[in-house]
Amino acid sequence: MGRKKVIKDPQEELEAESKLLIDEATNLMKLHNYTKALSIYQKALELNPSDQNALVARSKCYLLLGDPSKGLQDAETALTNDKNNIRAIYQKAEALYFLGQFELSLMFFHRGLRLRPELNSFRLGVQKTQEAIEKTIGGFERQKKPSSSKSSSRKKSMPTIPEESRPKTGIKTANKVSLEKREARKLLGELCVDKEYLESLLKNPDLKRADTGTEQVSNLVNDAVRFLNSRQEFWRQQRPCNALPKHKKIDMKWNN
Repeated sequence: MGRKKVIKDPQEELEAESKLLIDEATNLMKLHNYTKALSIYQKALELNPSDQNALVARSKCYLLLGDPSKGLQDAETALTNDKNNIRAIYQKAEALYFLGQFELSLMFFHRGLRLRPELNSFRLGVQKTQEAIEKTIGGFERQKKPSSSKSSSRKKSMPTIPEESRPKTGIKTANKVSLEKREARKLLGELCVDKEYLESLLKNPDLKRADTGTEQVSNLVNDAVRFLNSRQEFWRQQRPCNALPKHKKIDMKWNN
């Protein structure tokens, strides 16, 4: 008897091909080749338009390319199929943040935090969005507050302070920088030395010479500094400045 011919499901073949394309695009994202990755994500979605992994990944790609509006559309499309898709919730919150819709962004960061409280990404998202809202409200109130004639006349009548009695701005700035460095050392511990080195490296004019076509050293340094800043801010919010973090590693990256 001859062998039975195995008939493959066309839908399964499309899903398998789509997955291969997504994997290829994900590797390109790691190499910071976002434009090429975007075109491959689009091919994957042409084969399987309802693929949530591809939608979420393309949403992230759009954000990295500076197009949060399209990133928001992909995240919302993924959420129509699964309203608890945690990665889609995060992408929607991020897209809203970059669009300046801080109140809505805060709502989705809180929603993700309720679903997955162990993920530091949502906690940091809540913090940065709250800070953005506070700055926006503060700036609006300063613009709205009128300058009264009483205060202006009071300023005119105030005696002139001798220059030697005026506070030294340079000294204040130096003290502020010193305090910030001291706080960073308490929060980051030994990693503070790495952060200071990387920040000084970014100011080095010869850094661009180290960049090649396949590996952008400046991009890697920037990524490392951003991670250390995020870690420092996290520990500042979580514990007093006199307490050093005990955890060695905080996972801040999403795997597509």
